[in-house]
Amino acid sequence: MNILLVNPPIRLRDKPRHIPHGLAIIANIIRKHFKCTIKLIDWNAHRYSEDKFFYIIKDIPCDLAMIGGLIPTYKYLIKISDIIKENHPKCKIIAGGSAAMSVPDTLLTNSSVDIVCTGEGEITVVKLIEAFQQEKKPDLYKINNIAFKEMDGSIVINEKEALIADLDTESTLPAYDLLPMDIYLSNTVVGLGRDIDFITGRGCPFNCSFCYQPWGRKSRKHSPEFVKNAIEYLIKDYNIDFVSFQDDLFIADKNWFLKFCELRNKHFSKIYWSCTGRVNICDEKIISTARKSGCTLISYGFESGSPKMLKSMKKMASLGQMEKVIHLNRKYGFPIPVSFILGMPGEDKESCNETIAFCKKNNLTLDSLMFATPYPGTELFDFAVQTGRIKMDEIHNFIMKLRDARDFIINLTDTFSNEELQQKYQEMISIAKESYKPLSLQEKKKRIKSLYGHLSEKFFNMPPEDIEHQAKHGAIGMF
Repeated sequence: MNILLVNPPIRLRDKPRHIPHGLAIIANIIRKHFKCTIKLIDWNAHRYSEDKFFYIIKDIPCDLAMIGGLIPTYKYLIKISDIIKENHPKCKIIAGGSAAMSVPDTLLTNSSVDIVCTGEGEITVVKLIEAFQQEKKPDLYKINNIAFKEMDGSIVINEKEALIADLDTESTLPAYDLLPMDIYLSNTVVGLGRDIDFITGRGCPFNCSFCYQPWGRKSRKHSPEFVKNAIEYLIKDYNIDFVSFQDDLFIADKNWFLKFCELRNKHFSKIYWSCTGRVNICDEKIISTARKSGCTLISYGFESGSPKMLKSMKKMASLGQMEKVIHLNRKYGFPIPVSFILGMPGEDKESCNETIAFCKKNNLTLDSLMFATPYPGTELFDFAVQTGRIKMDEIHNFIMKLRDARDFIINLTDTFSNEELQQKYQEMISIAKESYKPLSLQEKKKRIKSLYGHLSEKFFNMPPEDIEHQAKHGAIGMF
């Protein structure tokens, strides 16, 4: 059996910087269970033209094709599935990731995709391949965690499977050898040198209204030992310098976190790293331990400087907790990479002014200000549908327009017009930037040297456009 996997393009204004973890894990799972030919086409990494991609697919035999990606890649899933079907009409196409699993019926109705994996793919993909190997028209009703299209065009959505209990044994590392690793390792975001992103777990115990979380409200992690072994493998085979942990919430379990730091200091102390945190979890013990263990940055979603808006978002965080984290990060020499959201339901001039006042008081910029965007599968999306901002018969067209949350897509407020909201976005960024008091260049260099150690010279030798890119996405320099 010939199996094709395709990683669609995303964030085309940036260099390709995040490896397709889910798709590459599935590739490794397939190799462990089956003797078959696997080809992974990374359109995002290579940034092919559409014509180039078409001719690549034309020359690759495939019986099964798998496509996965985040919801902003939805339109590419449709394009890719159409190209595959045009060249290989008998090929069965399976889609996964948030671009598919959050709207399985919509995607199946509007694309050449045959099957959507609606949950974790490790077990489901094995069952699907076994079924297609055994018979030409398998009984898909017997396989959980999928939605599929019948011959008459009707959509069937099967029951969900329980989430994987033990990621160490039931999942695996990505198939790095199938990816263009030099492309990803050369495009640093937060780290320096050969910087790779890595995901240690799934799920988040919080319930923010703007966040799509298909992996459950409990954090499930690979063991610290699994992560240690993975990093040692990446050092040996890919000569990495830095790991950007991209978990929704890396610091979800304090004991796990402390054990990881202990293993890092003992086994790979020359590797620096960054991660995601949360203001109601990160205390002085965590931040000081991170600093002593080669961490260079902990990123936070503050989202608003207005208590009313934080409550509306179900953020489960307070301004006091945010200010405490700012104080602790500065105490230990960390930069302050924080994101904010503008335009949630209930946003008005007063709440915007509160966010600006918070930034002024705490010497923060709004460089990472996002528009409130109702991604499918979120409470915010349900609100947009219920209030008629997204029409039920226009969901497909709405999703086709989705991009990065820095782009204005829809107005969820009752206070601002579309034009006023976009003007407010620019105004808030400008005011915060004008009031921000940066460190002197000498002090900034001193902090970077202290954080990145032997890697710091790589920062000072980077071209200006890469330094600007890191400042935008990695907050290097915003102390």
